[in-house]
Amino acid sequence: MALELHVWGPAFGLDSIDPECLGAITCFRHCVPREDWTLIASNDAAVSPDCHLPALFHQGTWTSGFASIISYLTACGKLSLEDDDLTPPQQRADALACAAFLATRGAGLIAASLYVSPRAWADVTRPAYSTLLRFPLTWTVPPAVRAAALATAEHQGIGYLAADVDAEESSSSSSLAETTSTGFLRLRERLGPSRAMQPEHTAAIRMQHYAEDFYSVLDEMRGDKKYLLSGDGGGGKPSSVDYLAYGYLQLMRVRTPHPILKTVLEKSYPRLVAFLKEVESYEGHATPQELVWQEPASSGALGLIGRFAEGALEALPGVGDGWGRWRRGGVIAEGGAKDHAQLFVAAAGAVVSVAALGAVALFGGLPSAGASTHRFEPDRQKTGLRQFGEIGSILEGLPSWEQPNGSGSPSR
Repeated sequence: MALELHVWGPAFGLDSIDPECLGAITCFRHCVPREDWTLIASNDAAVSPDCHLPALFHQGTWTSGFASIISYLTACGKLSLEDDDLTPPQQRADALACAAFLATRGAGLIAASLYVSPRAWADVTRPAYSTLLRFPLTWTVPPAVRAAALATAEHQGIGYLAADVDAEESSSSSSLAETTSTGFLRLRERLGPSRAMQPEHTAAIRMQHYAEDFYSVLDEMRGDKKYLLSGDGGGGKPSSVDYLAYGYLQLMRVRTPHPILKTVLEKSYPRLVAFLKEVESYEGHATPQELVWQEPASSGALGLIGRFAEGALEALPGVGDGWGRWRRGGVIAEGGAKDHAQLFVAAAGAVVSVAALGAVALFGGLPSAGASTHRFEPDRQKTGLRQFGEIGSILEGLPSWEQPNGSGSPSR
């Protein structure tokens, strides 16, 4: 049975919009024979029981996450990487530390660059998700993905760095000269460098500092080697950490309205750029070929509506967290199974929330207690000159003169 690799689809000219998915695709592309695996752009984390992509389906078993997939393939004998040759304990420790570093600081920088920044989200990332998802999932999935990215950036303490400030809003209030009460020109206050800079300039400097710290660690780890952990003397082959780092670094090269990560990487760290080229040019079991994407299994209209309902339910305040934990298996009873009582609580909370929203909408249109009421009655049928509106009413009020009974010419 062929391996089924389920991932987020291509975007930004890359094979995937997700760093782990991009690393997994690159690893499969270079190290697994093409006839042994199929690539499916599911674009739906719910396809896996763990609700996480990338996900591998093989012989009725689901495996989610880049590290878990590599471990599964290695145990099955379908993948041979440099990880097997990292015999010194120090190298294995470096591999684990690098993977954790990428999943924390690397994920935070990508989240700040592509998701937290309002301009990058509106101009670059959100349109990419709109091309990957089917309607109406474009209403529920992208906001949930961005909310998770915001949480990642905030956890790393770099979420505030991506706040974009428009030049019009941050410009000085007025360019006209100010005068004192005696008529003299008022001298402008001399600001220091930190106070004279616009907020986006300050954030850009701090973002560049965080990017340099991240790149310097990887650059020092690589040194003069061909790859991050191996390749002394120009030989060797990539390890799983190399493919994972490839996915993160490639997404950092995406051009955004403020391409700080891309600029710092390409101008200040040429060895990391050369590392990306080394990974791309590596030939494992076969020469890398063009990817052949397989269409995911259709879930039908009911499945699509159900997925949309799940996303909408997760977005409800006070209910979404409990529902999401239960659906992902996070609420476990003593017997090891899902606690259905928590599902009942989540469903009851959803019903109560919907009823509360309906009540607010209903009573919001009613006047408050004690407010004056207005009564509207249809206009009575008007006769005479009043039927011609205000002019007719004025003419109706004018006095009338009676005509004389006799008629004749006036006497001279």
